Amino acid sequence: MRTCMFCHELADTGEDAWPQWLIKRFPSSDVARTYLERVERAVNSWHTRKPKLVVKRVCSGCNNGWMSRLEDEAKPVMESILDGHLTSLDPSAQLTLAKWAVKTAMVLEALDSSRPWFYSENERWLMREAQKIPVRTWAWIAKCIHHPHIYSVKKDLSTVRCDGGPRAIATTMAFGFLAFQVVSIRTLPETPTHDPVSYEVSNGPWEQTLVQIWPISDRLLTWPPDYGLDGDWGLDTLTERLSAAKWQSTDVASAE
Repeated sequence: MRTCMFCHELADTGEDAWPQWLIKRFPSSDVARTYLERVERAVNSWHTRKPKLVVKRVCSGCNNGWMSRLEDEAKPVMESILDGHLTSLDPSAQLTLAKWAVKTAMVLEALDSSRPWFYSENERWLMREAQKIPVRTWAWIAKCIHHPHIYSVKKDLSTVRCDGGPRAIATTMAFGFLAFQVVSIRTLPETPTHDPVSYEVSNGPWEQTLVQIWPISDRLLTWPPDYGLDGDWGLDTLTERLSAAKWQSTDVASAE
């Protein structure tokens, strides 16, 4: 008997990984879903003409409660972006998009039951109770061009495979011309929470391409950015922005 991934209640309902209002904007969309691991190149990669993805690891209380409220909060912001009406992001909009993106990254993990989830039970519980974003998490949005469908990639950035070792994960999603990337890092248990970590990124005009929504800025952020990601190729480049070979766990420099 499966329990809800966000609480210990019976998982008696299905949660749409992609909300229905968003799917309706891409009714005949190809959905690209690829799970990339540290050693293997492509794991479980496929396209489908039906973008509906249901996760059966959520209870009705979560689905119809805090998750529904978060969806209602994020929908007008995302629709304003997709409709081309939004030209700036205030701190409230940044926070709303970041919470939605991290929640969605957590939900997408439940689609792959063969691998341990990255986000811990406590992190999922805190998301449920207070929509609290895990420590050492960053989130960005970007503009896509020539991209009429939905895209989702999860990449394991861990450099070692051992329990309790440093780990990192990146989830990249796109809905038409709006892309998200969420990166979370888990350090060694003895590393103080306030200690910074570092990672390297591939060469590219990322400052002109990505708008950081978490941690939030106390100023208005201009949207859209100067550069866009060109189709699936651009999104694949974003996914490869951080690599396992470059992931640093030295805890000596601030993260980008």
